[in-house]
Amino acid sequence: MKKLLRYVPLHILLCIIIGICLQHFYRIIDYNSSYCIIGSILLLTILYVLKYLKHKIGFLFIFYVIGFLIGTIATFINHPENDKLYYKNFYKKESTVVITCKEVLKSNTNYTRFIGELIQVNQQKTTGDIIVNLRKPHHHHNLFDIHFIVPKASLVLFQNVKNPHAFNYKKHMELQGIYHQIFIDENLVLTEKRKETSILHLASNFRNELYNKLKKHHFTTNQKAIINALLLGQRQDISSGLKSNYIKAGAIHILAISGLHIGILFFLLNFILQWLTKMRHGEIIKNIVVVILLWIFAFITGLSPSLVRATTMFTFIILGKLVSSDPPIEFSLISAMLFMLLIHPMLLFNVGFQLSYLAVFGIVWIQPLLYQLWSSNFYITRKFWQLSTVSIAAQIGTLPISLYYFHQFPGLFLIANLIIIPFLSYILSIGFIILGLAYFDILPNILVTMYGGVISLLNTSINWIASYDDFLFRNIDMPFINIFLWYFLIFFSIRLFQKFNSKRLLLVLTSLIIIQSVHLFQKHKITSKKEFIVFHKNKNTFVGMRNQNTLTIKSNMDSTLLLEDSQTQIYLTKEHIKNIELIRNKNVFSLLGHHIITIDSLGIYPKSKLKKSPIIILQHSPKINLIRLIKEVKPSLIIADGSNYKSYTKHWEKICKKRKTPFHTTYEDGAYIIKE
Repeated sequence: MKKLLRYVPLHILLCIIIGICLQHFYRIIDYNSSYCIIGSILLLTILYVLKYLKHKIGFLFIFYVIGFLIGTIATFINHPENDKLYYKNFYKKESTVVITCKEVLKSNTNYTRFIGELIQVNQQKTTGDIIVNLRKPHHHHNLFDIHFIVPKASLVLFQNVKNPHAFNYKKHMELQGIYHQIFIDENLVLTEKRKETSILHLASNFRNELYNKLKKHHFTTNQKAIINALLLGQRQDISSGLKSNYIKAGAIHILAISGLHIGILFFLLNFILQWLTKMRHGEIIKNIVVVILLWIFAFITGLSPSLVRATTMFTFIILGKLVSSDPPIEFSLISAMLFMLLIHPMLLFNVGFQLSYLAVFGIVWIQPLLYQLWSSNFYITRKFWQLSTVSIAAQIGTLPISLYYFHQFPGLFLIANLIIIPFLSYILSIGFIILGLAYFDILPNILVTMYGGVISLLNTSINWIASYDDFLFRNIDMPFINIFLWYFLIFFSIRLFQKFNSKRLLLVLTSLIIIQSVHLFQKHKITSKKEFIVFHKNKNTFVGMRNQNTLTIKSNMDSTLLLEDSQTQIYLTKEHIKNIELIRNKNVFSLLGHHIITIDSLGIYPKSKLKKSPIIILQHSPKINLIRLIKEVKPSLIIADGSNYKSYTKHWEKICKKRKTPFHTTYEDGAYIIKE
């Protein structure tokens, strides 16, 4: 640990991370290039003078300031809206735009989806990425081959989050520098052959050629989907059911080529190229060849973010070995992180980036401590124990942040990983041989049958693990602040495990007390809530009355479907709701000092029970005379939920605007919440 704290890039990295966070959330500085140059020269001059004068405190202060400024400048430069050629500076309604494909995404029922670069607005060359939704069916198998020319393009902003605690897709895309999407029909746009050739374009053509060769052989649909994911980096063909089983088994990480895959490939290449070490400078030559082959694999499989991260990590690990015979692996990992954040600062907020590094640091710091707890003289049991400790260490390293993002914990993760890793090693090592033989049309059927059988056995094993649903612990809440508290506890526990003393024990116990105190405070704060919520639910109505840890729900949805609904589950988890009550026929509520009336498709409301200035909730497109209702009832607010036709909602909104009556539509404004 002392050696790590003396590692200068670690200090730079921490300053850069602070700079990235402050610049991203608060936009603290709007940079001018000339000011940056002058300021940099001035700071470097001061730094040199302080070093010459041996003023240690002043030198460190300016050093940290420079690191902080590097983080803010990198964030500013990488923000797409700060590019003078960014498409938003030139796009106007119904402009003609030209779009090229950068990355193919998972398609849905109606659209083929991909990240596109908007390279031209009218006659102006531009930059910037958008999400393209191409209506099915489309006629081009390789989206990288063409330009889409869209006349009178209508770019659509991502919708704001509609319900409390719902996944904020808009924010998720903004972290990737994407602010708009477009819906296009290939029959209504122009396409032209892409003239320029990029590495990604060549890689896509090569992948498609390989996949078409594989399709000639008798692999099943699921087998081809797994091969396409594990060997070619394309997950679009994986069925929802199969993906769901991998999630339940805690094995979804193997379907995205990442650190585990690159690690297996790294050890495989080292084994195959071991003969190079017998040559002069053979170790250097072998490492350089391994790095080149890893990056070739990364390019062929499409340079997905997770793959680039993993390949960069292993590149720095290899470079570290070339520089020093026995460098701490933490030095290489920190240097890799520093390099990646300078190139792409927004990676800091990427879930995959966070999980990757936490898993790796868990393996580096925790696995050796676990491994030394038990030893065996037998090779198989020793390897089995090593694999188990690696899996446990990675799980400990990622557990708090996994619970924060996904709210569930796969209890059978250890069994899943013990099964998966041997399978994955075989599938990857033999898979490259399969691809080579298929490419040259010399793949024998017996090898197809054997290889496909192994993949089917893997899928069957995953399905078996996923069938034990009771071992998937769902609906676990992990507030943001608790992530840091749990990581403090893990860190202090590791230190205590390394060397037991009273000071370290006190830190562990203090961490536990703080976690328990914060949990009790959060629980009291949440469970003492009282609120009335009109949720947004497309084509359905969903009204909730919250009283401490009880939620009374009025909805037209089937009770089973309602309770299994992801939005219901996330709200119940985040709000620590323990009791659920369902009501159907009640239309009048008095809650938190408000008189609330729901009017459904029948258009009937109880005039005799009306109190002064009630809140009216319109549901299921009632055919009512809204002007007359406003005159009779004089509502303080009218709410239209997601069960109404949009045309009705827009008509009601116009009437309310003319009558100066407050109007809230969950389509546009999201859920409406009345709090105590």
